[in-house]
Amino acid sequence: MRKLQRAALLAACLAVAPAASAGDFFLNGQLGRIELDSGIDDADSDLVQASVGYRWGIGMAQVGLEGGLGRIEEQDAEIRSQYPDGYVDHAYTMQSRYGFVGANARIKPPLLPVYFIGRAGYLGLERELDETIVDYPVDTAPVTDRRQFKENDGGTYVGVGVGTTILPLLDVGVMVNQYRYSQVQYDAVSDEYRLSRDKRNARSVTVTVEYRF
Repeated sequence: MRKLQRAALLAACLAVAPAASAGDFFLNGQLGRIELDSGIDDADSDLVQASVGYRWGIGMAQVGLEGGLGRIEEQDAEIRSQYPDGYVDHAYTMQSRYGFVGANARIKPPLLPVYFIGRAGYLGLERELDETIVDYPVDTAPVTDRRQFKENDGGTYVGVGVGTTILPLLDVGVMVNQYRYSQVQYDAVSDEYRLSRDKRNARSVTVTVEYRF
């Protein structure tokens, strides 16, 4: 039974990648900065992501699929609001993680020392927001409260980049990516955080390293 399963797996692999050769599969890592609207404030943060994929060769172009995971580093913000008998401090921490799947294209003109990358696909994003509220009345002791928000949402991404090959199967480059996602907003009527119905944009510039095999 196990032999039959292994044979079926091998046949499936051959069917998916009938012309596989060195450089068709790839591992990609990106590290850089992202500018986004967090729902708290417009802010920059660090971004790191990793992906794996496969591209089919068509002349000087390769077109295929990619999928991976990424993380946006914590965003922190503090806001103070005054009222007649005191003030309130709000401290926020936003954490974001995402997964993605999409199409990936690599174009290598034969007479140029560089290649070009294009990518687009679907983005699944998870946000966690922690808010600590400390009320400082003039005549009484401070009062502390805490609220948390966690929600998943779908969006899209597109990206373009340029790079060069430094070893036979190792590339380095620069990518510019644009993301479309829902903003986290505070609803004063219900006194809670929600995802907005309108999509917002985020942009990242990253250094990319790709190993092809």
